[in-house]
Amino acid sequence: MPDFLYQLLLDWGSFFRPYVRDIALAMVATCLVVFGDDLNRLVRRQIAHMHFIWRTGIFILLCAFGYGALTILLTPLVAGQLGKISTLWLPWVCLGIFTLLGILAQRKRQL
Repeated sequence: MPDFLYQLLLDWGSFFRPYVRDIALAMVATCLVVFGDDLNRLVRRQIAHMHFIWRTGIFILLCAFGYGALTILLTPLVAGQLGKISTLWLPWVCLGIFTLLGILAQRKRQL
């Protein structure tokens, strides 16, 4: 690989590096949007036999606090994993992950 191309790829990766936490947050939020319906359906099946008031309370807790807690807990984990990726590969991995999430969203008819 020519030196100028290698340097260009490193510069592009360096542009991404300060935003790893923001990128991780976007990935986690996208996953919650794409797969949140599945999680809601799973919880709904588990609590279907309960009284309406209990079901409503659990749904509020899941949406208000559960998804927030998942976001807060998962974002640093994803950011840590992205931080381990070489600067040369970071943009490509991010692009690949977001492309995969887009394909999954399309298959789930969310786009």
